Amino acid sequence: MKPTPNDNPLTSSIQYIKGVGPKLGALFSKKGISTIEDALFFAPREYQDRSKLTKVRDLVPGRPATVFARVVSGRSLSLRGGNRFNRFSRGGFRSGFEATVKDETGLLNLFWFNAFPTLKEEFKPGQLVVLFGNVEMNGAQLRIAHPDFELIEEKDGPGLLHGQSTSFGRVVPIYSETEGLTQKVIRRVVHTALNSSLPYLNDPLPESTRTRLGLPTLRDSVMDLHYPANPPMMGELPEKTSRLVFEEFFALELGLMLKKKGKAMFTAPELSQGGAVDEFAKHLPFALTDGQLEAIRVLVRDIGKREPMTRLLQGDVGCGKTVVALAAAAVAARSGYQVAFMAPTEILAEQHIKNAERYLKPMGISFGLLSSSADDKKRTMELLANGKCQVAIGTHALFQADVQFAKLGLVIVDEQHRFGVNQRNELMRKSGKKLVPHLLMMTATPIPRSLALTAYGDLDITTIREKPAGRQPIDTKIFYEAGRQKLYEQIAATLGRGEQVYVIYPLIEESEKVDLKSASKMFETFRDELFPGAKVGLLHGKMESEEKDRILETFRRKEIEILISTTVIEVGIDVPNATLMVIEHPERLGLSQLHQLRGRVGRGGLKGRCYLITKARSPRLQIFTETEDGFRIAEEDLKIRGPGEFMGTRQSGMPGFRLADLQRDSHWLLEAKEEAERILEHDPELKQKENAGIRDLVESRWKSRLDNLRSG
Repeated sequence: MKPTPNDNPLTSSIQYIKGVGPKLGALFSKKGISTIEDALFFAPREYQDRSKLTKVRDLVPGRPATVFARVVSGRSLSLRGGNRFNRFSRGGFRSGFEATVKDETGLLNLFWFNAFPTLKEEFKPGQLVVLFGNVEMNGAQLRIAHPDFELIEEKDGPGLLHGQSTSFGRVVPIYSETEGLTQKVIRRVVHTALNSSLPYLNDPLPESTRTRLGLPTLRDSVMDLHYPANPPMMGELPEKTSRLVFEEFFALELGLMLKKKGKAMFTAPELSQGGAVDEFAKHLPFALTDGQLEAIRVLVRDIGKREPMTRLLQGDVGCGKTVVALAAAAVAARSGYQVAFMAPTEILAEQHIKNAERYLKPMGISFGLLSSSADDKKRTMELLANGKCQVAIGTHALFQADVQFAKLGLVIVDEQHRFGVNQRNELMRKSGKKLVPHLLMMTATPIPRSLALTAYGDLDITTIREKPAGRQPIDTKIFYEAGRQKLYEQIAATLGRGEQVYVIYPLIEESEKVDLKSASKMFETFRDELFPGAKVGLLHGKMESEEKDRILETFRRKEIEILISTTVIEVGIDVPNATLMVIEHPERLGLSQLHQLRGRVGRGGLKGRCYLITKARSPRLQIFTETEDGFRIAEEDLKIRGPGEFMGTRQSGMPGFRLADLQRDSHWLLEAKEEAERILEHDPELKQKENAGIRDLVESRWKSRLDNLRSG
C-alpha cells in the first residue's frame, strides 16, 4: 500500500492494493468501492458452499459440486451454426474448448464456449485441478460447462483447499460484477484488503452494548460477511453479520435522535389560543371523529410550546386530515401568527381554499391563494408581507424568494413526500432569524412502522385510523379480459344513475415496447366507439397546469361524465359525484398507489366502486381487493417494492443500507432504537469516553444521509 505509516489504511484508495492500480481502481469505484474500507463492507450477493469435495461417481445432474481431479485431455474447438451454444454468436466461428478430467472414480467432461486461449496451456494432461460448477448430462456423459477452477501444484495436492484458496475449500462469496471485474479479481482484492487492513478496523460499539446484546466484534463480523463458517439460507445473511445490520440501524437511530434533540435548541412561537378549536368546531357541518379530536389535541399541545413542533400527521384516504390541519391553522391565526399551507398541485390548493371558505372565513380569519397562475398573486404577496393575510394556501410558489411573511408561525405541508427537503427548508426560513415556525406534514400514504423508525425517526407521528361517519366501504373487484364487456356495462349503469367515472391508464401515449393501452388512445375509443353519447375528457401529467385544473373543474361541475386519466389524479382530488374507478393494467402500479386512486371515489355519500382490469391472476392484487386498510396495504407494498420505491422517489432521503433490510431485520431495528435511547439517556451528547466510537460512527458513516432526511 502507498499511504504513509501515519495514515489510516482504511481510508486509502482501493487502487493502492497490490495488483489493482488506477485502471482497476476506476472499475471498483463503479461498484461503490473507492477505499479499502469500502472493500471490507462490500457485501456478497450470495454464497456457494465449496467446502466439500465430491467424487465423480457421486455427482448428481442439476446440482453444483466441487471436484478435485487430474486432466486427461484438452482440445480447442471451432463452433459454427447448428451447435447448441451458437445462439450466443452473431454468426461465423467461435472458439470453444473441452477437457476431460478424472479422479479415482470416473471421468468428467468440461466445456467452455468462446474460450480463452490460455485454457489450452492450463489444461495439459496430468495437471491437477479443483473446479466448481453445475453438473449436467451431455448425452450419456456428465459435464460441467464453464466451471470455476484453480490449478493445483503436484506437491500441494488437495491440502491447498483448506484455508489457503479464496475460491475453494470454504464457503465462497459471490459478488455482483461489472464489466472488467471478474469474481476472481474481486475475491482476490477483498481478501487482500481483509488480510492487510482488518486489524485497523476499530469497533465503535462499547463492550457493554456488545455484551448486553450478544454481538460479536466488528472484525469477526466483517470476516464472517466474506467467509462464513457455514453457508446461510437463501436470502439470509451469515450468522455473525447480524451485528453489522444492528450497527447500521443503530447509527441511523442515534443520528435521528441527535437531530431531533438539536431542533429542541431552537425557539418557536407559543400558539396557545386553544379556545379557537371550540369556535372552529362550531362552524363544521359535521361532528369530528375521535381520531380527529385526538389529533387536534396533540397538535394544539405541541404548537403551544416554545420548542418547535415537527410532526407528521398520517391517515388513510378520507380520514379527515385537512380539517385537523385547518383547526391548527385557526389556533395559529388566533394567536397572532401566520400560516403557510403548501399543497403539491394547484387543484389541491384550490380545494383547500374552498375548505378555508367554509371553516375559517366564518371565524373572520383571512386567507389567500398563492400559485403560479393565481389572478391576484401580487396582491396576496403584499397582504402576507404586511400581515393582513393570516393563512397563505398555495403550491411551490410559497417558498419563492420574493414571498415574505410578516409573522410566520406554522407551516403545513400536504402530501409532504411530493416536496424536497430543500423546498421545505426554504419555506421554514421565511419566519426570520429569531423564531422557527412549527411544522406539520401530512400524508395519505400510511407508513409501515419499520419505515417510520428509519426515514421518519426524527419526527413525532400522529395517526388517524378512523374514517368519517357515513363513509361506505368501496366495492373492489378484478375483471379479466374475458369480462371486459361486463365492465363496460357497469360503466353504462353508473352513467345511467347520473354518476361519474374515472378510467385510469398508466401511460399517456401508445408504446411499441410495452403492450399497454394508453390514455390518449383510449380517450378516442371511449369518446368515438364505446360511449359516443357521453361527455368524455382526457387528463394527464404532460398538460399545462392551467389545462389540468380546467379539466378537473369541468369534471367536478359534472360537465364531463367519464374522465380518462393517468395517475395524476391519485391524491387529493375530491369529486363527490364520482363513484366508479376503473384501473387498466393495475399490475403496473404499487399497492399504495392503487389505494390512493381508489380513495378518489365514494367521497360524497354514494357507494364507491373500484374495478381493476388485468390479463393475469395476481396474489398481490387479490390482497388489494380484500382490504381497505391502508396500513396493511402499505406493509405489503413495502415488502414487494422496497423502501425507495415505496416512498415514491429516490431523492426522498431514505437511507441506503449496505446490509440491513427493513422487512427481514425489523427485530434488529427495534433493538437498535432501544439501545440508542438508552445510551442518549445517560450521555445526551456522546461525550463519554466509551461512546467516542459511536460519535465517530454517526459522523463518518451517516452524516451526509442524515443531512438529507425528511424533516424540515
